[in-house]
Amino acid sequence: MAVNKVNKRKGRVAVFRCVVDMYGISHQISGLRTVEIELSTGASLADLIAGLKREIPALEGPVIHPGEKRLNEQHVFNINGRFYFDDSELQLKDGDRVALLTLAISG
Repeated sequence: MAVNKVNKRKGRVAVFRCVVDMYGISHQISGLRTVEIELSTGASLADLIAGLKREIPALEGPVIHPGEKRLNEQHVFNINGRFYFDDSELQLKDGDRVALLTLAISG
């Protein structure tokens, strides 16, 4: 979902809003089904996680490692139908479908 694209010739970076669907614990903590995070084109998962911490600080600890830009082991992103826990090579772009999921654990 594009909100604002700025001309790169003027030295500015293209910006978009990444819509993240929230499921499991992230939904319970935030009370939100979706959250919009403003990112630059080519943003990494670490950038997305930093944006989530900025928008919903209560996720730090239960969902996001405290003081870090990575998810706890029980959480994962689904981006365009593929699962990602941590991928420094992944670059997000306008139109990506992103879900933050809690993995089911049983014993």
